[in-house]
Amino acid sequence: MYMKINLWICVITLFIQPFYALSEVSVSDSVMNTQQRPVRIYYTQRLQSDPPVIDGKLDDPCWKIGEWSGNFTQWIPREGAKPSQQTFLKILYDDKNIYVAIRACDSEPEKIIRKGGRRDEFNGDAVGINFDSYYDHRTGFEFNVTSAGQKIDLILTNPMSADMSWNAVWYVEVGMEDSAWVVEYRIPLSQLRYSGDEEQIWGLHCWRWIERLQEESDWEPQTSTGPGMLYLFGELHGIKGLPQSRRIEFMPYTVARLKTYRSEDGNPFADKGRTWLGSLGLDAKIGLSSNFTADLTINPDFGQVEADPSVMNLTAFETFYSENRPFFIEGKNIFNFDCDGADIFYSRRIGHAPVYSPTLNSGEFIDYPDKTTILSATKISGKTAKGLAVGVLHSITTRETAEIDSSGRRRAVSVEPATNYIITRIQKDFNEGNTVLGGIFTSVNRFIDDSHLEFLNRNAFTGGVDVLHHWADKEFFVEAKFIGSTINGTTEAIRNLQQSSARYYQRPDANYLSYDSTSTELSGFGGSIEVGKGSKGLWRYSAELLWRSPGLEVNDIGYMQTADIIEEENQLSYFINQPVSIFRSYSVSLKQFNKWNFGREHLSSGVGLNFGCEFLNNWGISNYISYTSESLDMHVLRGGYAMQLPSVWYTNFFIRTDPSKPLYAYIITNGSFYGDESGTQYSVAPGLSIMLTNTLKVSLNCNYSTNTNCLQYVATKSAQSGTKYILGSIEQRTLGGTFRIDYNITPTLSVQYYGSPFASVGTYSQFKTADDPRAGEYSKRFMPAVPILNGNLYAVQGIVPSQIDYSFENPDFAFSQFRSNFVFRWEYRPGSQLYIVWSQERTNYSSPNIQKLSSSFSNIPKIYPNNIFLVKLNYWFSM
Repeated sequence: MYMKINLWICVITLFIQPFYALSEVSVSDSVMNTQQRPVRIYYTQRLQSDPPVIDGKLDDPCWKIGEWSGNFTQWIPREGAKPSQQTFLKILYDDKNIYVAIRACDSEPEKIIRKGGRRDEFNGDAVGINFDSYYDHRTGFEFNVTSAGQKIDLILTNPMSADMSWNAVWYVEVGMEDSAWVVEYRIPLSQLRYSGDEEQIWGLHCWRWIERLQEESDWEPQTSTGPGMLYLFGELHGIKGLPQSRRIEFMPYTVARLKTYRSEDGNPFADKGRTWLGSLGLDAKIGLSSNFTADLTINPDFGQVEADPSVMNLTAFETFYSENRPFFIEGKNIFNFDCDGADIFYSRRIGHAPVYSPTLNSGEFIDYPDKTTILSATKISGKTAKGLAVGVLHSITTRETAEIDSSGRRRAVSVEPATNYIITRIQKDFNEGNTVLGGIFTSVNRFIDDSHLEFLNRNAFTGGVDVLHHWADKEFFVEAKFIGSTINGTTEAIRNLQQSSARYYQRPDANYLSYDSTSTELSGFGGSIEVGKGSKGLWRYSAELLWRSPGLEVNDIGYMQTADIIEEENQLSYFINQPVSIFRSYSVSLKQFNKWNFGREHLSSGVGLNFGCEFLNNWGISNYISYTSESLDMHVLRGGYAMQLPSVWYTNFFIRTDPSKPLYAYIITNGSFYGDESGTQYSVAPGLSIMLTNTLKVSLNCNYSTNTNCLQYVATKSAQSGTKYILGSIEQRTLGGTFRIDYNITPTLSVQYYGSPFASVGTYSQFKTADDPRAGEYSKRFMPAVPILNGNLYAVQGIVPSQIDYSFENPDFAFSQFRSNFVFRWEYRPGSQLYIVWSQERTNYSSPNIQKLSSSFSNIPKIYPNNIFLVKLNYWFSM
C-alpha cells in the first residue's frame, strides 16, 4: 500500500517541477485595465529610515515621506460621484514588509460606527487594501480592518468573489484623530506571492466603507457594469529589488479532549460515561519560491469547528454540508470546478464518517469511530510569471477499525479502508487574460483488503477541461467545461453505482439505459457551454446548454445529485448603479429552462422571475417566483418507473431592515404549491440581531415549516401481484432555531456561543401504489392501498382476504436534536491561538411517531446529552 502512496507522491513531484522552474521567468509589462480607462498609478518608496511602530498613530518620521494619495471615487450607492468623506492612502516598503497608512476623514467622528466582531466579519466602518501581486487581474490578496480593529483578510477573484477562508499573519492597529480614524499596517512580504523581477508592478485596490451611509468609495474607480473588479485595479509602481521569498511557517498544536455520554451497564466501551483523549499535530507552510507555496498538515484536528446544522432529509439525495475545516477551506477557490451541478471536488469526502456498519450479535458491544483519521494532507499552489496557475492536493486517510466486545473477547473489524486522494488543478492565461484555459484531474484509490468492504469503489478517476474567453473589451464571453469519469471495482460496487439515486439504471421503463450486473467499470461524461453579455451597460444575458451522461460519477471526491440530464437555460437581467426615485439600487432577472434525459424524454420546463431592491432608507427586499410545468420525475419512486408529477408554483420573499442600525431584523418566506391539489410546502424564517454594546451582539433566528405532500415515497415491496411502489400523504411540521451570543472583548479575544434546537414530526396517511405513473390523468396514476396497522407494520391484504399481499413499516417519525457550541478564542500572539471549547449534542429519533411537534420540541432538554470539552493550543512561528 505504502509503495503505491510513495509512487503517487513521486508523480506529483515530477508534475510540479516544471512549473516551479517556470516560476522564475519574468513577468510581462502591466496592461491597461478594461474599457480602456486610464490606469491610476501609485508610486511607492523604499523605506530609508526606521520602520513605523504599528500602534495606530501616524506620527512616525517615515510617514512624512512619500505620497499621500486621495481623490477616492464613490461606487455605492452613486457610482462615479464624489465620496461624502475624504480618504487618503500611503504605501512604503522594505525587504520584508509592506507598510500602509490610511486616514479615513470624517466630519462627524462621533457617528463612526465601531462594532466588534469575529475575524473576517464585516461590522461597522471599514477600510481595506488589496494587492494583485501577480498583476494577472485574477487574484487579489486583501487586508481589511474595521474601525473597531478587527481583521478581515480574503482572496478576491472576478467578478466579485471573496474567499474568506484565507487567514494570513499580518499586523494592524486602529487609532483616532480629531476628525478621522486611521489605520497602520505591516504586511509581511512572506504572506504574498509575486514574481522574481527586479522591478515589480502590482495591481492596487483600496476602499472604504461608511456604515451609517452604506457607502463605499475606492481609490481606483470601480463599476458594476464591468466584467470584474480586478480588471479595474490601479497599479503600484516603485517596488524594486525584493529578495526571493522563502516562506517557512510552522504551527504545531496540542489538544486535550474529554467526551461524556450516558453510561451503559455491561457495555465495556461506555460503562464509565466518559473518555479522555489527547493528540498532537502540525500545520506548515513552505515557500517553494516567491509564488509557489506548499501547505502541509499532519494529524489535523478540527475540534473547534462548529457542528453541521440539523436537517430531516426525506429525499433520495445526500445532504450537502459546507466545509468548515480550516485546512480545506483556505485556498479552496484554487480547486473549484463546478460544472453546474457536478462539483468535481467536495472536500468533505476526505475524513468522512466510516461507511461500513458491522452487524452485532446478541450481547455484543461496539466501539465505532465517528470519523476517518486524516494521516496527512499536502497542498501545493501558486502561479508562474507566465500566467500558469497550479494547485495540487494530496491526502491520505488511514484504515479505520471498530472494536467489538463479546463477553470480554474483542475483535477488530475494518469499517473504512485506507484511501489516497489526489486533486490537480491547472489554469493558464492567454491574450492578457482574455482567454483562460484550465484542467482538473482527481483520483481516489482505496486499498481494500477486506471482502466485506468490496461494495466500495476501488479506483475513481475524474477529469475536466474548461475554457473562458472574453472579447469586445470583455463585454461578451463564452465559457465551456467538459468533464469525464471512470470508476472500477467489484461487480457489487458497480451495481451499487448503477442503482444509486444519481442514475437508477434499474428503472423498468429506462430502455435507453443498459443495466449490467456483471460490469466492473462505469464511465460517463458531461459538460456545459454558456455564451452571453457580461459587462458594459446595465443589461446582462446568457444562454447555456449543459449535459451529464447517465454513467457520469464524481461522488468519490466530488458532489453530484443527478446524472442523466440535458438542460438548456436562458437568463436576462437588468440592474441600476445609481439611486432612482425611492431606490438606492434594484435588479430584475428572468430565466427560462427546459430539461430532458438521455432517452430524449422531455422532463420539465419552467420560468422564473426575480426582483430585488434596496431603498433609500437602507431597507431591502427581494422576491423570486417560478413556475415549473408538469414534469417526468425519474427519482420519486427510487428506482421504479419514472412518474408524471403535477406542476408547481414556487415563491421566495425576503425583507430586511437597515443593517447599519444596532437592531437588525429580517424575515424569509418560501412557498411551493403543487397542481392537482397534491401538496403544499411553506416555511417562514424570521431573524433578529441586537448590538447591546459595541462588543456584545445577540442574534436569534427561527424557522417553522409545513410540508403536505400526497406523493411522498414510502417503500418498494415485492407482492404476489408484482412490485409495489408505495406512496403516502405526509403531514410534516418542523421547528428549529439558532441562538447566538458574540462577545468580542478585543480583536484578539472573543467568546462565542450558539445553540440550535430542532424538531421535525411526520405523520403518513392515504397510502397508494403507483400502478400507472405515466398516466395523463392524475387520479389514474395510483391505486389506493388500505393497509391494516399491526404493531409497527402495515399489512395489505391480497385478492384472498386471509392472505397478506405485502407489508411495510410504519413510516411515521419524530426527530429531535439540539446542538450547541461554546468557544473561547484568544490569539495570544499573531497566528497563535488558544481555544477552549464545549460542544453538546442531544439527539432522539422515534418511529413510529408518538409525539406532536410541540412535545417533540419541548422534550429536547430531557434527552441525555453527549458533551465534548476541549482545550487546544497552537503556536505559529516562521523561519
